[in-house]
Amino acid sequence: MMIEKDGVNKMLEKHVETRSDECWKKIIEDFQKIHENEERMERQLEIEEAHKQVEEANKRAEVANKRAEEANKRADESDKKMDQMNQLMKLGIKAMLTNGMSLELISKSLSKSENEIMELLK
Repeated sequence: MMIEKDGVNKMLEKHVETRSDECWKKIIEDFQKIHENEERMERQLEIEEAHKQVEEANKRAEVANKRAEEANKRADESDKKMDQMNQLMKLGIKAMLTNGMSLELISKSLSKSENEIMELLK
């Protein structure tokens, strides 16, 4: 009977050791999975933060583009007004010349050189 008890005891000890080893392996595997999941979550948070920064940069770029478009529109409007003023000045100079005014007198009255006046008339 003693031999049987020893055999049973050894078998139980071996079973307990095997179970204990399996439990430790499972605990280690679970810990590794948890650690890997934490790393994935950290990477995901970093990616999300990077996406937010990209979105913010895109919004700032859109605002800058709108401002640039507005500035271009104002510049275009200013160019049109300058063209209109130059056309009016041309008409005025032509009228003065038609009415017999000399180029020298027109130059003095407009505070422009005779060359500038001739350039405007071209």
